[in-house]
Amino acid sequence: MSEPPPYTAVQGPPPRYTLPETFNIGRRNVDLFIQPQQLKGHLSMLHAFHSLRVTVESNDEPRFPRNIREMEPENRWGWFVSIAVERFERWCRSLGEWCFTNLELALPPVDVLMVWHTYLLNPIWYAEDTAHISAVAHLPRLTEYLATNIGSPDLLITISPHPDRVHNWEHRTNTPYDPWDAAAAVTNKGIQCPYCEHRMVVPFLDPLGSGYAQSNFVARCVSCGKKFKKDMLGLYKFANDIAEITGFLSGTLHTPYNQHDTARATLIKKRIIAGAKLPVSGTITARAFMEKLKFDPAMLTGILNTQIQQRIGRRILGAYTDDRPFSVELVGAVLRQASFVRKMADLGWTEPDFFDDEGEMVILQHCVARYHAFLALMVDAPGSFFVPTLDIDLAWHTHQLRANHYHTECKQVVGRYIDHDDKVDEDHLATAFDITCRAWTNRYGLPYTYCGCPLPGTTLGQRLRNALSLHRHREQDVLVPPPDAAAGTHASDHNAVYINRKASEHARERRRQKAERRRRRAALDAKDKDEPKDAPAALRRSNRNETDRGTHELAFFYPIPLYIGVGSWLFSPLLTSLAWLRVGCGRLWSSVCGASVWRRW
Repeated sequence: MSEPPPYTAVQGPPPRYTLPETFNIGRRNVDLFIQPQQLKGHLSMLHAFHSLRVTVESNDEPRFPRNIREMEPENRWGWFVSIAVERFERWCRSLGEWCFTNLELALPPVDVLMVWHTYLLNPIWYAEDTAHISAVAHLPRLTEYLATNIGSPDLLITISPHPDRVHNWEHRTNTPYDPWDAAAAVTNKGIQCPYCEHRMVVPFLDPLGSGYAQSNFVARCVSCGKKFKKDMLGLYKFANDIAEITGFLSGTLHTPYNQHDTARATLIKKRIIAGAKLPVSGTITARAFMEKLKFDPAMLTGILNTQIQQRIGRRILGAYTDDRPFSVELVGAVLRQASFVRKMADLGWTEPDFFDDEGEMVILQHCVARYHAFLALMVDAPGSFFVPTLDIDLAWHTHQLRANHYHTECKQVVGRYIDHDDKVDEDHLATAFDITCRAWTNRYGLPYTYCGCPLPGTTLGQRLRNALSLHRHREQDVLVPPPDAAAGTHASDHNAVYINRKASEHARERRRQKAERRRRRAALDAKDKDEPKDAPAALRRSNRNETDRGTHELAFFYPIPLYIGVGSWLFSPLLTSLAWLRVGCGRLWSSVCGASVWRRW
């Protein structure tokens, strides 16, 4: 056996980070789905959205009515988002063939763009809605235009729009183009009574807290005199979809493997009609369905539970929470998404000049690389639920804004349509994030995060596999972030929600205590490690990652036992039983366990 080449010191700066032109995902070698320039443009949009929120919450806009200015900042932001969703709905309903003659004239103001952006980040719902709901049927063509311009978003978020664009907007939506003028002008919403179908107008805000944009919404019909809430409006929307002969119920048409499963959707609809004891064939009116259910939303829940799987039933019910045409409750979705936008702003990434320097663009190149590696992880484990870090989530969101491409590319490469659920229980996310950390390390031989959070433990067998991977797959170095990108590898927990608040708070405290103990044990373990200088660089980074303390708040962490160094007396019987590894594997074993263990052995 020939001797290895002698070590030679390398002079000069380290080699420049280069983003590969293709990635291996599953059995395919694919071109990049997104480019760093598109991430930069997306961040410019997020900067505009964040500026909206800062202005609203800081009460810096003098055009707000007095009752708005007296609100708490969080409530004022919720009201502003409600107005933006109303404007988005009016815009969607105004779209038609006319807009395709000049797409630029059809583009909306920045507050409506914010709502549209959030809608796109629910890719399965967006694809299904635009396929079967007439109110949003024209959005895909405009979405393609948005995808084309995302790398240079000045056209999308311009503060000086063309006068024809302003005129076109005001003529077709009957609201001012400027978001601040519109916020002061849009005070009422038109609805239809679910009992007598009388059209009426309700205020967005009411002194008693019962306005449409408030949590305790309730209205009394001026015709029949009956009171109703949003759940009744949702039931009425459901009844209208049941009554539409050629239509489908939201949540039934799109599956992970079939974008238009009309046979499934038709069967589900027939089962619900039969469960309501109405004729499956023949004409059914919305009022007849409502009367059969005695105008009780709870009866619909009971029918769904008996006629179809509960998982499908919950998905359907989630699409009928109010009378808006969208299957996503967009006000809540925008409020949740604002948390992620704020995290991007806290990193400084949304600042207009942050990525003007070519050297800083390496951060976005790294985001792109890690996102494609994340997709490859999904291919390797199709049944798993993986949680992205902030940098991966940014790239994932950017890919979703290219809605038509995203849908096609996911199906071709991953084998199924990948949704982006922003309503997942916090404790479930914590468990899934630990699983993601382990899967990433097993797959690439590198830590998943570099932000300083205490990571899940690593068993001896996993550590051996990681070292083998490091020796064999040096091309994975493209996944190692530059120092300025480390903060972006923090867990993206913006989509964590409380399903059971008391239980979730108890679980959070338990994870916090476990994480603190993990840190202390890692610090003690680090003192016992005599790490060799020739250990793989990624392994040394992993060890440091276990003890570094981040400057951010802990992400969700599920309690998993901390890795105990091999130097511990607990492992001495194991070392004896593995003495065969000394032959031919000495250097590898030393790099995994530490030189001090090798010397004692």
